[in-house]
Amino acid sequence: MPDWQDKGIILGTRRFGENGVVLSALTCEHGRHLGLIRTRTMPLIGAVADLKWRARLPEHLGTFTCEVINPLSASFMDDRGRLSAISSLCALLDETLPEREPVSEFYTLIYDFLNHLNDDNWRENYVRLEVDLLSVLGFGLDLSKCAAGGSDDLAYVSPKTGRAVSREKAQPYKEKLLPLPAFLIKDTPATEKDIKDGLKLTGYFLSQHVKNLPVMRSYI
Repeated sequence: MPDWQDKGIILGTRRFGENGVVLSALTCEHGRHLGLIRTRTMPLIGAVADLKWRARLPEHLGTFTCEVINPLSASFMDDRGRLSAISSLCALLDETLPEREPVSEFYTLIYDFLNHLNDDNWRENYVRLEVDLLSVLGFGLDLSKCAAGGSDDLAYVSPKTGRAVSREKAQPYKEKLLPLPAFLIKDTPATEKDIKDGLKLTGYFLSQHVKNLPVMRSYI
């Protein structure tokens, strides 16, 4: 009988019968994993938990034993922005990450983000995390140099290739490009416009992997 124990971040839940919940969690060593838990209470999305999974056969849904060790979202019930970031992130991960494929390094990035949500630059970090998610999904943005051979004054991204374009080379067709906020390529503070441009940039490419972006994402 296969079984394992791991730490995980709760991504989603759905009711299963009267006393059951199908839990989706991103685990440290076992990737995004589903399992059935017996409870009437839905665990909080974004909570960190100790998980034990067991099944008769590896391909079965299996059951979870879940002990929440850090109910992160409970700390932000009065903070719509941060709570929206938790909800949006978990929904995106639940929708896009392949099941049972380990992504330990990415898990660590998510765990660190959730544990530093009190930082002033949490919105910049959220956008960066969506850039990282695109890489995990196999569509990493190339923001290292100009795709057209221009200067290092990178200011746009091609919606077709995901590659950066310099301000000079972008002039003839910049209306067709996506703005590249400086904080994604330089150590510089982000303005309100930068955050919106960053969310527009990542949202454009994420929309190719999900039917609809999470509604809560608009409140970040």
